[in-house]
Amino acid sequence: MTTVFQGHQYDLSYPDGIENHWWHLTRNRVVLGEVRKVVTRGSAALDIGCGRGITVRHLRQRGIDCFGVEPGITKAISGAEAHVKFGLDASELPDEERSRYDILLLLDVLEHLHEPAKVLASLVTRFTRVSNIIITVPARPELWSNWDEFYGHQRRYTAGMVVEVANLAACELVHQSYYFRPMYVPARVLSALKVRHSTQAGAPQGMRKALHRLIASAMLVDDVLPAWVPGMGIVARFRPSRR
Repeated sequence: MTTVFQGHQYDLSYPDGIENHWWHLTRNRVVLGEVRKVVTRGSAALDIGCGRGITVRHLRQRGIDCFGVEPGITKAISGAEAHVKFGLDASELPDEERSRYDILLLLDVLEHLHEPAKVLASLVTRFTRVSNIIITVPARPELWSNWDEFYGHQRRYTAGMVVEVANLAACELVHQSYYFRPMYVPARVLSALKVRHSTQAGAPQGMRKALHRLIASAMLVDDVLPAWVPGMGIVARFRPSRR
């Protein structure tokens, strides 16, 4: 992969304590749910482009054998230090290590890539044991904002675009769904009003942590809303079509 955050982007998007933000709390729950559908005895997951290892730590705390690799240079959050490698592309991992993983995670990674399907196809070739690829991407082009521009996004995805990426990468799309759906309408209004977003993510402190847990709990409505209701993100699972 060619996309790498710069130092100031890590500082702005991953301040200490950002793992307590409702956005990360919700995405971690969504990803854990997808991983649990496919994890088996002996499974190992690799989070590619893992940032500071927020999801790596979350999954490991829940019994998932998960490691992370991040092409940029930053600092792992507490509890993930021994399980994340920095300054390294996933394809550069030794053959023996790559052969361990049957689950790949690309969480809010593909939107940074000019040719996401080509990258996925390359990963399938390099990780010969992989049977499931779980992705998350920002959804709905109408929600495009200065946040997307600042962090180098190439696109926000539609459901059709996810299908296209899967097909071009010679993968079977097993499942996809929106999440962050309660936030879609507020985000759409802000977008229509052309409100600019702060590019600095705020890490909740003190009592604000409880507020963010409450907001994340409200996101459980994702599980009961009709499938057609849009959201700010898409989670999908691919299965490589090996020939």
